[in-house]
Amino acid sequence: MRRQTRRRLTQNVSRFYLGLGIFFVIGFLFFGTSSFFFAEEAPVNETPIHEPIRLSNGETVTLHASSYDTETKTIRIRLSLDDAPGNTNDHLFRYVYKARPDSEKEVMVLYDRNDQYVLELKDVPNDFEQLAVRIYGFDDSQSIDTLTPDKREDGLLTSLYADRRTIEQASHNSSNETTFTRLFVEDELAETERHLETAQQSVEAQRQQIQRLDRDKEELEDELPYLSLDEQVEQENEIFDLGRKRDELTLELEKLEQSVVALEEKHDKLRVRLRELSI
Repeated sequence: MRRQTRRRLTQNVSRFYLGLGIFFVIGFLFFGTSSFFFAEEAPVNETPIHEPIRLSNGETVTLHASSYDTETKTIRIRLSLDDAPGNTNDHLFRYVYKARPDSEKEVMVLYDRNDQYVLELKDVPNDFEQLAVRIYGFDDSQSIDTLTPDKREDGLLTSLYADRRTIEQASHNSSNETTFTRLFVEDELAETERHLETAQQSVEAQRQQIQRLDRDKEELEDELPYLSLDEQVEQENEIFDLGRKRDELTLELEKLEQSVVALEEKHDKLRVRLRELSI
């Protein structure tokens, strides 16, 4: 009898630990995967590089680069603004943290030339998470600090965003104007090379299409003597349509070839300019 009781106790203890283990596993799966108990990571919010953004006043802004220096706690942003015709507004820059969107901080303009800017944001802590650079458009007679919130909002053209998790790490030791100019020329050269490659591919595709039309037209013309009069009339109309389409494609090809020549000339000038800045 004593031996049988011992066996029951052992079974009960084993079942107890088994149940406890299952409880912990279920609890881990529930609590570990539930967003109710663990806050989900905020999505990355950043302005894409080299993508023009159309503003409400007709201008276009393009973000070229942004970087963070952990030693100096500064963020540098390179951008270009294409003014709309007749626009006389000055551009004013401010930045805010995600945690304090109502507390704007001033932005230092390190470089301002031909609507190209290098901005520097000072005293940016390592845990800034996300921030926004606000671009305002005001005329010379206005001061942003004296405007009401509604007036400030009316002058806001756009906001550029940076995220701590994805921003490039860099050293901000150099503030030389030639260095900034060279960076913009390098960007323009890379963009011109991309456009040139696309234009060259379009020219080649257009030429191949014209060649296919010529082959189709030649085949139809070779078949004419073997067709009846009615069939000949119908096929001649088709030949005429192919010829008209070829003429249209030829005009488009001439324009594409002219754009390739212009891009090649621009490319050569930019390379010369880059060599001059590198001396």
